[in-house]
Amino acid sequence: MAEKDKGFSFKSLFIRDAETDTQEKQTQEPDPVSNKISQTPVAIPEQSLVEDFVQRLQNLINQNNQPGFDFLEFTESLFEEKQNPSPEIYKTVFRIAQKMDKSLTPKRLLDSAMYYKDLVQQTAETEVSKGESKKQGLLSEKDAERNGLDANIRDTRTKIQQLTRQIQELQSHDVDLSNQLLAIDQKYGSQLMDIDRKISAIRNAKEQVLVSIVDVEAGIKMNLS
Repeated sequence: MAEKDKGFSFKSLFIRDAETDTQEKQTQEPDPVSNKISQTPVAIPEQSLVEDFVQRLQNLINQNNQPGFDFLEFTESLFEEKQNPSPEIYKTVFRIAQKMDKSLTPKRLLDSAMYYKDLVQQTAETEVSKGESKKQGLLSEKDAERNGLDANIRDTRTKIQQLTRQIQELQSHDVDLSNQLLAIDQKYGSQLMDIDRKISAIRNAKEQVLVSIVDVEAGIKMNLS
């Protein structure tokens, strides 16, 4: 067989596929119609996150490796030579594997491949379900907090409107009181003047009466004593 590619691992197979798929998507010409229809941004996972989950799935596959020579061992042997094996390498690896396990057939390889695919699919779906559940929980929490804040804002604005009306009423009342204060002299002025005139008249009358009494009193003293 040819010289092994340096640094190759089973994990790099999946990472390579992910990168290749991403590069192919990036090199595709953008569809102007699609761009006009959908303007919603799509979250693109960071490559480090992708690699982390690929490693976790790889560990899961290794932990659930079926006994004997199956799809997992076949794949490891297949990609030991090249990351892009030719049809001839497929056949060569299969012939060597059959020498170790004469009961090995392509169907067995495909059946075990299906086993690992189901394992990965179920595990991924479980994790996605957990993520979606957590997401929905956070969205519900966010909505509850938003609704609470909206209610507080509405209540605060209602109180502001009530206080504004009260302030306007108090300002109007202040103007009325100020006008009443300005008119108070006019309101009581005529009554006070009338009283003053009466008091003055009483005093004058008193003086006149007293003068008359004093005159008569003096005449009595002078003429009758």
